[in-house]
Amino acid sequence: MTGTTWVFKIKNNPSNGTSEFKAQLCAQGFSQTQGIDYRKTYTPTGRLNSLRALISFAAVHSLQFHQINVKSAFLNAPLTEEVFFNIPQGLDANKQTYFLKLNKAIYGLKQAPLAWYKCLKDWLISVKFKPCILDPYVFHRSLDPPIWLYLHVDNIGIIDKNVMLFKKEIAKRFEIKDLGEADLMLGVSIEHGNNTITLDQQHFTESLLNQYGMTDCKPASTPLIPNDHLSPATDKEKAKFEVLGVNFCSAVGSINYLSSATRPDLSFAVSTLFQYLENPGIRHWQAFQHVLCYLKGTQDVGITYHKGEKSGIVSWSNCQAT
Repeated sequence: MTGTTWVFKIKNNPSNGTSEFKAQLCAQGFSQTQGIDYRKTYTPTGRLNSLRALISFAAVHSLQFHQINVKSAFLNAPLTEEVFFNIPQGLDANKQTYFLKLNKAIYGLKQAPLAWYKCLKDWLISVKFKPCILDPYVFHRSLDPPIWLYLHVDNIGIIDKNVMLFKKEIAKRFEIKDLGEADLMLGVSIEHGNNTITLDQQHFTESLLNQYGMTDCKPASTPLIPNDHLSPATDKEKAKFEVLGVNFCSAVGSINYLSSATRPDLSFAVSTLFQYLENPGIRHWQAFQHVLCYLKGTQDVGITYHKGEKSGIVSWSNCQAT
């Protein structure tokens, strides 16, 4: 028997303002038993590289890039297992005598994301879409006009010459919320300019500086301290770092997210700090703080794609002259 709980959530918009208040009845997935209540739970997730590639394609070819949200997405997905749960709080019924059987997934079930992905995938295939081999969360339909979709759980990015056609098509199957031009996906802000699309993570950078008490730091011009060659920490350096009580892995992971999404200029600094995740010392922490100082002065830096730019494969790694 699976338990339930009510979850109250405030959803934010790209400017960190409140956009919606939500109350959801969720399953207590920790009370499920594998092999009885569920079998498989794995579901693919969309890649940042795929999102950037699609946005670049949209900018170069002057395509529309819109976003929709499938309302209560998991509730559309049928279950292949029999799942029973207790009467939820707030429902007037005899909790000692009655229990409920789930016909479709709800949030919190371990198999819910996979069930929803299969439900959406089956419908997309039925209307002539094909999943990408390298990224199963990217779908393409080669009709006239061609259309590309980028899925992230219940959010769908649409790249097309006329996105309204697909919006009307999917609205016949699922209840959707039209979000207009895509402005936020995977924590990346998307700004549509005149013949350009710009990606940045300024709001995430600001929250990162605030989290580590660096909002008033002096900006730095380079990601790493010039001529400072890091080395394994000594016992004394480890002791000084441990006094701080911070999670070095989490800290470096946060700037790695920036690096992999919109800030490739951080790549070398991140790869350098990655070498010292197991036994960090005070100098490694100071190097991380220096990265934050660099971010302080470059918060608005991002990636801009322009209309009409030449597209193709470019490789410098095998250049004989370098």
